Amino acid sequence: MYPWSPLPRNAGAALRDASDTKSHVRLSAIADLARLGRGEGGEACVARLIELVERDADVEVRASAALALADAEAPSALPALLSAASWGPPRLRQMALVAIGELAPAGDDAAVAAVRSALQSDAPALRFQALVAAGRLLTPAELAPCVESALSDPQSKVRYIACRVLEERILDGAADETTLPVWQAALERLLADVEEDVRLAAALLLARRGSKAARDLIVGALNRRRSFSQPEDEQAAIELCAELRLDAARPGLRARAFGGAFSGSSPLAFQARVALARLGDARACRYILRGLSSWSRTTRAQCVVAAGLARLEQARPRLLEMRRRGGELERKSAGEALLALDRRIIAPGCGRDPALTKAVETQGDGY
Repeated sequence: MYPWSPLPRNAGAALRDASDTKSHVRLSAIADLARLGRGEGGEACVARLIELVERDADVEVRASAALALADAEAPSALPALLSAASWGPPRLRQMALVAIGELAPAGDDAAVAAVRSALQSDAPALRFQALVAAGRLLTPAELAPCVESALSDPQSKVRYIACRVLEERILDGAADETTLPVWQAALERLLADVEEDVRLAAALLLARRGSKAARDLIVGALNRRRSFSQPEDEQAAIELCAELRLDAARPGLRARAFGGAFSGSSPLAFQARVALARLGDARACRYILRGLSSWSRTTRAQCVVAAGLARLEQARPRLLEMRRRGGELERKSAGEALLALDRRIIAPGCGRDPALTKAVETQGDGY
């Protein structure tokens, strides 16, 4: 029997259910209001979301509506969100800060004031969300003292997100030669942090800058063969091992790439096989080369991408054949892989997403 799945609501149904007496019905209508609010004539849906933020009796409904206003791409909601961020319950303030960071234009005075106020909050969850929003609203120069303070925050999750904001807004091109040593010293202190997530976040930034301690920490974490609590960091660590030729990480990469008798496959098996192939691992290279002739279209497609990412010159004859004789999509992907081989570059799509994902930003009370 197939499970029943409700159809998306139309505007009338969404607006009606958003006024239901039951909070779980109002909650279920919010996603439809956000979707409809992005479309033509969505003003009524946006207005209803604003009303929920301002007046609903259920804090979770108000918080979900605040986040939905960001999904609805509704800058007209900023006054209501700024009020919620200043005076609402903590859960609502968190989600309002997320929405403000996504909706407010960079440098907006009212939004920046709300974020700066939340950065001084006694509540770690508010400091966390405020730092994410600050990363979007402030210039690198304005952001630097906020990040510097957050790197020594008493809450580990704030220290972790500070590393991510530092990476994406300051170190990736904005830092100059005079400030880099200061940031490096701050990150080196975090290599001894009590929380592994923070140690790894700092290590991922320092490893490319020649820190042996950071590289050893990453290799050790991978070779323990258990998943990282932050999947993005695990993927970044796998790819960094290939980039920096960290052969000592091969045991952990093999465990992820191929599993074992008593372990299942890793969600990052593809990335681990590519990394091993770039390190010259014979088994990983054979796996990718065999997969180029697999009966499974999915496997062939994955191995075409892997051959390009791993720069497998041995794959060139098969890729040339696929470009001549394959279907339209196969010809295109084989051509892209051949281009990667010719240019000796990593094909697009490999690496950490530069945007701070909403999954990281909106983890509720655990932020």
